[in-house]
Amino acid sequence: MNCKCNKLYIGLLIGTVLPIIMSFVLYYFLYKGSLAYWPFLMEMVNIGSIGKLLSVSVLPNLVIFLIAINKERLLAARGIVTATIIYAVAIIALRLLL
Repeated sequence: MNCKCNKLYIGLLIGTVLPIIMSFVLYYFLYKGSLAYWPFLMEMVNIGSIGKLLSVSVLPNLVIFLIAINKERLLAARGIVTATIIYAVAIIALRLLL
C-alpha cells in the first residue's frame, strides 16, 4: 500500500525519537525529585543505569512496529527496526563500558 508515511526515514525518525520521549516520560512519572532531566541522565550514567533506562525506553518501538506491520507500512517498519538495532548496539556498548 502506498502512503506518504511509508518511508524508511520516517520509520528511522519515529524509532529514534520515541525512546527519547519515553525516557522523559519515565523520568517525569517515576523519578520526581530535585534533579532536572539532564542531571538525572548524568546521574544514571554515573551509577551505571543508563543502559537499563534505554532498554525500557525502546519498548514502545515494538508497539509502533506492530502497528506499522499491521497497516502494511513495511518501509516504515524497517526504519523502526533499524533504529531499534542501533539502540541495542548502544545499550550493549554502554553495559560493557560502564
